[in-house]
Amino acid sequence: MFAFIIAAIVSIQADFVQTKHSTLFSEPQVSTGKMTYRAPSYLQWAYETPNKVIWEMDGENTNVNPQVQKLLRMIMASIASDGQIDAKMERESKKLFQSVNILMDEKNNVARQVELIEKNGDTTIIEFKNVIAK
Repeated sequence: MFAFIIAAIVSIQADFVQTKHSTLFSEPQVSTGKMTYRAPSYLQWAYETPNKVIWEMDGENTNVNPQVQKLLRMIMASIASDGQIDAKMERESKKLFQSVNILMDEKNNVARQVELIEKNGDTTIIEFKNVIAK
């Protein structure tokens, strides 16, 4: 099951470090940025390095391709529903990933790290820092 947080929240902001290990690259690809969520349906994923790119969803309005939309919708669904996602989101996560592993910060019930293992074996690790949840 894909769960980003356990407790229901109104908003969350965090810095992130995303490390991609792929057979296509000899070295891991590292990106940094900021994530902002506001209930019920706003999510911004803003890469700062190595290139500035902003993915944004606000309800049905989005500036990203369909595959990225699926990932962002899974994140928002888990945030907005106390860590529970419906069967449709569960199926979508299984289409995109072999597995999703989440390390929770038990003190404030937010994810500290998410590991996404793709069907081809490539791995993406997202570490969250400076998390502010309300």
